[in-house]
This record gives sequence, structure tokens and C-alpha cells, in this order.
Amino acid sequence: MNSLLTEVGRKLADRWLSALVLPGALFVAAAMCGWWLGHPHALDTGRLEDAVRRLGQQLAGRPAAVLLAVAGALLGATGAGLAVQGAAAGVRRAWVSCRPARWVARRRRRAQGAQARHGHTLPARYLPARATAIGDRFRLVDQRVDAQYGLAMALAWPRLWLLLPDTATAAIRDATTRYRAATEVTAWGMLYLLLGAFWWPSVLVGLVAVATGQVRGRSSGAVLADLVEAAVDIHQRPLAETLGIELPHGRITPDEGARINDILNKRE
Repeated sequence: MNSLLTEVGRKLADRWLSALVLPGALFVAAAMCGWWLGHPHALDTGRLEDAVRRLGQQLAGRPAAVLLAVAGALLGATGAGLAVQGAAAGVRRAWVSCRPARWVARRRRRAQGAQARHGHTLPARYLPARATAIGDRFRLVDQRVDAQYGLAMALAWPRLWLLLPDTATAAIRDATTRYRAATEVTAWGMLYLLLGAFWWPSVLVGLVAVATGQVRGRSSGAVLADLVEAAVDIHQRPLAETLGIELPHGRITPDEGARINDILNKRE
């Protein structure tokens, strides 16, 4: 047990260092540059060297002041990291939101126009219904599973997750980690954009970070959605067998899916 707790503590410390302190320290350094230089002298390296030299002179021979400065920097870095964690949760909600409605309507019109040009017709349930492509990719998992198997993912997925083999859960966890990392990169970009109000070079950093987060979010979100849908396709039988549902067709059909939904809803 002691070795287990030690290992858990080491992993938590590593995550705290990599996810909060290191990127937070970079942001604190950028914020200090913005404080010292401002817009008029944004790229004045000589002015920056003078500011750093003055700070070093103020701290020289004062170990207590150095300790307080380091503690303040760590607190600032951790605070920035925690703020980004909260902002990343907001990014995840925004990516799967159905608002603003005008964005959804515009994406739907574009999809319908593309269908008309190519002579294709999609069921209404497969047309865009979220403000972003990421949100629609996640939503389509629910819609496709419901259309194919009649399963409600909100009910079936938590139970199916408990039945998945370790290889499947490891792959999904890895994809989830990558997706969350993309939202954190986006959130860091937003924080740098805010810093741009005082120091314009941070706007460039923020724009690059937001764009990178969006690209990574779209790709990692697609991988995560594919893995979840694949897990349902491949491991649906154990779910039905565990619930005592016979599968005369060798897989779940909408009829068996409806029965499974009723059981999971505690209607039977």
C-alpha cells in the first residue's frame, strides 16, 4: 500500500508540474515582460535587461526576499494553471454547445447546400446541430448508435464501459487525455490574448495557441468519437448478454436496443 501511495503521489506531482506549474511559469514570465515593457517598448530587449538587472540587485543578499519572490512566482504559475483548467472546461462545453443558434443554422445551410450540389440527401438527424464540427462529431455517435442499434448512449455507455477490456479502455483514456490537452492549449491561448491588452506580442502567442488547440481538438475529438463508436460496435454483445437479452440476429437490433433501454431506465 505504501508503494502504491508513493507511486500515486509521484504521478500527481508530475501532473501538477507539467500541467500547471511549467506553462504557468511561462505565462508569469510573459506577464512580467508585459508589466515592464508595455506596448510602447514591447520588443525593447535593452529595457528588459535593465528591469531584470534591477530585480536581481533588489534581491541580492536578501534570502528571505528571494524565497518570497520564488513563492510568489509559484503561486502565480499555479493560479494561472488552475484558471486555465477552469477555462478549458468552458472550452469543452462551448465546443459541444448548440449555441449560438445562428452558427448552427449557418453550418446546417452549408451542409444542405453541399448535399444539393452533389445530389445527396442525409436524414435530418445527421445534419449539423452544434455550433462546431467537434460537437457534431460527438453528437453523431449518439445518433448513429441509436439508428443502428436503438441504444441510448447516455444509458448504455456507462454500463458498457465497465465491460470493456483493458486495451479498449486504455485507448479511449489516451484519446480523452489528448482531447482535454487540446482544450487546455486553447484555454492558454485565450489567457495570452487577455494579456495582449498590456503587451501586444502575447496576442501573437495567443492566436497561435488557440489555432493549434482548435486543430488538435478537432482531430483528437474525431479519434475519441471513433473509438467510442467502435467500442459499441465490437463489444455490444457482452452488454446484451449481461442484461439477459437474447440476440437472435447475432447483434443488437433496434428491438433489442429498446428493451435494453427499458431495462437501464429501470422500466422492467
